[in-house]
Order: sequence, then C-alpha cells, then structure tokens
Amino acid sequence: MPDPLPVAEGTRLDQQAYVADFERRFWRIGAEGFWKLERMQGYDEGEFASWRALRAGDWTESLRLIEELRPEFEEYYGKIAAAGFALHRVRVVERPVVPYIQWELNLLRVKDEYGERVRVVDAAEVAEDEADGPLPELCVLGTDAVYVLHYTPSGVPDGATRHTDPAAVDRARGQVQRLHASGEPLEAYFRREIAGLPAPLGG
Repeated sequence: MPDPLPVAEGTRLDQQAYVADFERRFWRIGAEGFWKLERMQGYDEGEFASWRALRAGDWTESLRLIEELRPEFEEYYGKIAAAGFALHRVRVVERPVVPYIQWELNLLRVKDEYGERVRVVDAAEVAEDEADGPLPELCVLGTDAVYVLHYTPSGVPDGATRHTDPAAVDRARGQVQRLHASGEPLEAYFRREIAGLPAPLGG
C-alpha cells in the first residue's frame, strides 16, 4: 500500500502542539467522522491507572479500573453523538497476542459498547502492504486534517506530522476506511480470541 502521506509535505508538531491542535479541531469533525489506525503492539500509557495496574501485574485491578470508567465513557460518547459524528478505530493485532493488546482490547471493548466502532485486522492480512515497513499510525479528523502519530522507541507519544491538504486527508481516510471495512467487529473477535486467555503477566 503506497504511503499516502509523505512526511516532508506535512507540518511536524511536538506532543504539546499536537494535543492543542487536535483538541482545537476535534469537535468540528463533521459527518465524515473520526478514523484511527493503530498498528504498534504497545504504547506507554503514562499515568493511566488501569495500564499501571497491568504493568504492576494486577490484572484483576486493571480490569476493575476499566469498569470504573463507564460513566466517563457514557458522557463522552454521548457528547460525540450529540455533535453529529462517530469514532472509528482499526486495531491491527499480531499473533501471539501480547499483554498490551490483551489489555487494550478489554478497554476498547467497553468503548465499543458506548459507540466507538472498533474493528480488528490480523497483521497477516496487511503483510503485503508492509513490504516497505509497518503501516503508519494515523488519526483522521473528518475532512479537516490527518495526523501521522510519532512515538519514541519505548512507545511514548512524540507528537505528529499534520497534513491538511484535502487530497492527502481523503487518501488517508480512504485507507483507514478500507481496513475498517475488511476488519472483524471487536465483540466477535474478543469472544473468540481474547475472552479465554489467561491473565497476562504485565504490559
């Protein structure tokens, strides 16, 4: 799959600038919706309590803390629905499933219940598209902008390259939409592949 977003043609933002730019644009996304592609098999989630519990080896507590987020998710996704757009996410999963992915799919399952449209794509299904390297981490905000997300080698967020050229945004959105359409709904994947796994030993 050709890279739809040459880095040299975008604007490089550090993490603080990226967050500010994202938040400024997010609530004006419009009917085209939000589309995210996650390819890496682990990220540093900072001070996120459930992730820290996973890292500490307390799987039961990690899941309990996810459940505690339900009221927050209900409010957040309710606001998104009222704003007239939807969130879509493609999660590429390698086998065997690593602890981070097992944890994240539990988190995404709850988000999916409240309205985020999550689909799973097996890494083997995108192998032909990755001859020149892994698919980029993408975040597309309607027709307004697309960000290529950057991370340090240890998975710490490291800003993004922003593209606002309409043709580039359309290409990136189309790429994520095609993967989303080919993916499996999270709930079905979770029941088959994740629900029966033993507790992971840490992230």
